Amino acid sequence: MSCCSDKMEAVKADSCCTPRDTAQQASIAMRKTGCGCSPVVRDKESRKVVGVVTERDLCHKVAADDRRASEVRVEEIMSSTSACCSKDESLEDVRRKLHEHKATSLPVVDSAGDCCGTISAHHLDHK
Repeated sequence: MSCCSDKMEAVKADSCCTPRDTAQQASIAMRKTGCGCSPVVRDKESRKVVGVVTERDLCHKVAADDRRASEVRVEEIMSSTSACCSKDESLEDVRRKLHEHKATSLPVVDSAGDCCGTISAHHLDHK
């Protein structure tokens, strides 16, 4: 049975953001990586995941309210760490979490809770 680590995209430091970063910085990170989410980490060295910011968060909590992305902190719009997948999690559970969180992408964490990748509906269907 396949698990999340079989389909995930390995994370790069520039695909993560911190709670103090702006929504604009999160958007730039998503554009660079082509991923629909940016893992929110305590700091970029340890990559301890504290949440996730998604395209949906940016659309619904920034653009829809006509807020300036450069003035909105990620901590104001991010979702909790429950919106993450374990690298050993089954693909069925990943699909369920994507649906449950109404997301197209989620961060993947290792056993220590550090970000090690991202996974998307696209990865599940095509990779």
